[in-house]
Amino acid sequence: MTSIIRWLLAFGTSLALVLSGSLSANAGPTAAGPGSASAPQRWGASARADSDATADLLGIERSPAYAALASVGVGAINPADYVCGPTDFSAYAAGLSRALTPQERTFLSSYPQVLDIPTVDAILYGSSTDARYDLRSDDRHSLTKTFSTLQRFWDIPSADIQLVAMHGSVLQDPVRVARVLQLPLPGFGLSPAAAQQAAQEIAAGTRGGLLAGGANALLTLNAFAFTPSVFPSPLMQGLPDKMIVGDGIVDAMNALGVGDVGPRVIMAHEFGHHVQYRDKIFASTLPPPEASRRVELMADAFSTYFSVHAHGLSLNTKRVLLAEQAFFDLGDCAYTNPQHHGTPLQRMRSATWAAGVASAARPQGKVLPSLTFAAMFERELPVLVAPDAR
Repeated sequence: MTSIIRWLLAFGTSLALVLSGSLSANAGPTAAGPGSASAPQRWGASARADSDATADLLGIERSPAYAALASVGVGAINPADYVCGPTDFSAYAAGLSRALTPQERTFLSSYPQVLDIPTVDAILYGSSTDARYDLRSDDRHSLTKTFSTLQRFWDIPSADIQLVAMHGSVLQDPVRVARVLQLPLPGFGLSPAAAQQAAQEIAAGTRGGLLAGGANALLTLNAFAFTPSVFPSPLMQGLPDKMIVGDGIVDAMNALGVGDVGPRVIMAHEFGHHVQYRDKIFASTLPPPEASRRVELMADAFSTYFSVHAHGLSLNTKRVLLAEQAFFDLGDCAYTNPQHHGTPLQRMRSATWAAGVASAARPQGKVLPSLTFAAMFERELPVLVAPDAR
């Protein structure tokens, strides 16, 4: 992903469209207190623009609630040439939206920043030495082991990359929420007094059970590679590179029946972005939709190669591809969007190709240098993205 909130475009397509219609219709104070003078009452285009601008400043992907509502981009891809449509993941995401109560919809309309607070908090304040950012106990061992294996597998310096979790439960902590609300970011920047009041109301709402106390997968349905080197900002000076895993994306993979493999494959995809960053192959001269698609499909290939390789996760290829089918349902049909990820079919093509490269390695077990593998991918890219409508 352009770092974080990027491969969620498919999720954003379904969720954001539902939220934008339902939340604006239900705006108003909740039992927790939103609606006070300090609570910003806004939604729709203005809030989405703020979230997009914040994502740009931090080098992350858009919040799931806003991402697909952006309609700008270079129309270099002809949608008539490709097969694309609703997926299991988009259905899951839409279900999260439909399950929101009227009180939760009102809460989100009063505080649209809630959708971004866990992300911004993890980026700017998350640390592998802070227990509040430890991975959840049910997936900690598996994902920590996968992260260590990734660091050994790829030939980039990676000992300094930190593994950090993103928890929606941060919303129950008014001190941490107020700290984020005061940041000089679009949609934030509240005065200390206003931030403290809003934080108290947000904490009261989540402690009272709204959004499952912050555990609603909607809030952390993401994983991403973060680096300040590619997207510099004064706010990020001195921060380390991070691999950030949201509780919500693990919940999603469990719900789709691939919890044993899916989170590990996703982590391998995100680490693929760190490979791109450190090998300096992230940028290209392609126009925005194709540039983003190239980056994402390459990360898909890095992920699959690692996942099935004897010196990587050494997982069964069929099981990996089945898990990736759920993950690649995050492929999108936003052909003209600057953050286009490639269609689900294109993502599966990339994964299948990479699995073949791993299987054909001679001698068996040889790990290709990352730049060599990337060069092979670049040669294969025109085939992977060839029109498939017929």
